[in-house]
Amino acid sequence: MKISNFKLCYLSLLLFLSVSVLPSCKKMLELDIDGYILATDNYYKTPEQLETALKGIYSTLRETYVYGNTMLGRMGLEADEGFPNFSNDKGTITYYTVNTTDDKLLNHWRAIYKGINRANLLLENVENKDIDIAQVDRDNVKGQALFLRGYYYFMLVSRYGGVPLVLKPSVSGKEEDVQIPKSSIKEVYTQVLQDMEQAADLVLDANKVESAGRISKSAVWGILARVNLYMAGFPLKETDRYAETEKWASKVITSGQHALNVSYDQIFINYAKDLYDIKESIWEVEFYGNGSGLYASTVGQVGINNGIMYSATGVGGFGYSNGILHPTKWLYDLYLTGDSRRDWAIAPFRYLSDKQNPWPANIDIINRFCGKFRRENESVLPKNSVGTPQNFPLLRYSDVLLMYAEAINEVNKSPNTLAYNAINQVRRRAYKKPLNATSIEADLPQLDYDGFIKELKNERARELCFEALRKNDIVRWGDFYLNMKERLKEIPAGTASVNVSGKEYYTNASERDVLWPLPSYETGVNKKLIQNEDW
Repeated sequence: MKISNFKLCYLSLLLFLSVSVLPSCKKMLELDIDGYILATDNYYKTPEQLETALKGIYSTLRETYVYGNTMLGRMGLEADEGFPNFSNDKGTITYYTVNTTDDKLLNHWRAIYKGINRANLLLENVENKDIDIAQVDRDNVKGQALFLRGYYYFMLVSRYGGVPLVLKPSVSGKEEDVQIPKSSIKEVYTQVLQDMEQAADLVLDANKVESAGRISKSAVWGILARVNLYMAGFPLKETDRYAETEKWASKVITSGQHALNVSYDQIFINYAKDLYDIKESIWEVEFYGNGSGLYASTVGQVGINNGIMYSATGVGGFGYSNGILHPTKWLYDLYLTGDSRRDWAIAPFRYLSDKQNPWPANIDIINRFCGKFRRENESVLPKNSVGTPQNFPLLRYSDVLLMYAEAINEVNKSPNTLAYNAINQVRRRAYKKPLNATSIEADLPQLDYDGFIKELKNERARELCFEALRKNDIVRWGDFYLNMKERLKEIPAGTASVNVSGKEYYTNASERDVLWPLPSYETGVNKKLIQNEDW
C-alpha cells in the first residue's frame, strides 16, 4: 500500500500526542488537539512544528462526527437519493427526527469549531519571523490553514445558517470568548470567500502537491465554485454568484491539470486501495490502516456505514459492513440503459454464503445497498469491523464540470457549447464512450434553460450520489421538501425494517429541515446565541 508523506506525518503526530504533556505555566497559550497541549512560548518555532499544527487542522476532517462516521449516512445528507436502515439511530437526525439535543448535531458543531480554533492558532503564529522557513513554504502553510478555516465555516453556514464568527484563538476561557452572537448567513459566507480567495494565491498548484489529501489551487478554486453556487441559491439567492461559479470552475478546467478517469468504477477502487489520481479526485479525506496499533485513530467508516452489508463472521474476505445506506427507486430509475454508473453506485448483488449473489428480480430496489465504497477492494489486511482505510471524496473533477455547466446555463439563461461539452464529458464517461468524441448517443439533445437545468439536477444525482452533497443541492434549488415527500410516496408498504425505515425517514422530513437547529447546549452556554427560526 502506498502511504503518502502526509499520512506518515500523521503517524508522527500520533506519536507526539501519546507522549506530550507540557506543564502549566504563566503566559502559556494552550490548544487542546486530541489530548495534547501546544504552548506558543515553546512552539511554532520550526517548520516541522508548523507542519504538525497543520496536520491537527486537517485531522478535523477525519473525526467521528465529521467525515469519519456520522456524515456517512447518519445525518440525512443523502436526502432524496437514499435513506438509512439502522435501528441504533431511531429517533435522531439520522431519521429526520431532528431536535436541538441530538448528540450528532452538538458533536459535529464542536468538532468543526475545534478545527477552526486550530486554524486560528496556526494563523496567529505562522508569520513568526523566527521560524527558519522559505517564504513559499510559509505561504503554503498559511494558505492551507486559511482554506480549511473557510471550509469549516462553509460546512457550518450551509447547514446551521448563521453562526458565531471566531477569527482569533479561543484560549482564555473568559466570558467574552464564550458570549458571541451569531453572524448572519451573508457575513459568514463573506468570511468564507475572503479566507478561500486569499488561500488561492498562497497554496501550490495541483501538480506540485503530494496527494489529493493536500489542498492545492485546484481544490481551492473548485470549492470556491461550490461556495458561490450555494450563495446563488436558497437562502441568499444572490444570482450574480453564478458568474463567480463559472469563473472559479473555469480555472480548474483550463489549468490543464485535470481530466476524468475513463473508468467510473476505478475512482472508488482507488479510494479503497489508497491510490491517488489527482486529475479526477482533486481533494479527499485520508484514512488509513486497519484500526490497530498506531492506526487505531486513523480509520474511518467509509465502506462500513455506506457499504454492502456483510457479517463480521464471514470468511469471504469482503470486509464487515453495516450496510446502513439504501437507495431510492427514484435514483435507480434515473439511470438509463447503458449507464455504467448505476450498477456501481447501487450494488446489483448482495453477499450470501460468502459469495456475490445477484438480487432476485422480484425484490424491491430499496433493499439494495450503496455500492460505491466496496470493502472487497481494500488492500490493507486484515480487514476488521473497527474501521477502514478508504478515503472519501470531497471534490471530484466531474463535480467541477457539472458546476460549470449549471453556472453557464444560469448566467445565460440557456446552455451554450461550453455547457454541453462539460456535462457531456461526464455522460460519455458514464456510457463508456470517448470523452472527446462528438455527436454520440450519450450526449444531451438541444434543450432550453428549463430542460437543461432539469437534466443537470438529475445528472448530479447520477454522478455524485452518496458523496454527502445531495441535501445541500436540493436545498439550494428550493426542491428539498417537495422531493422528500415525493420519495415518501414511492417507498413500498411492508413491515420489513427497510420499508419501515424508508417511510419513517421521508415522513419525518419537514420544511424547516433545510437548516439544522443550533445545539441547545451551545445556546444554553452562549446567551447571545439565538436559536434558528422554527426551532
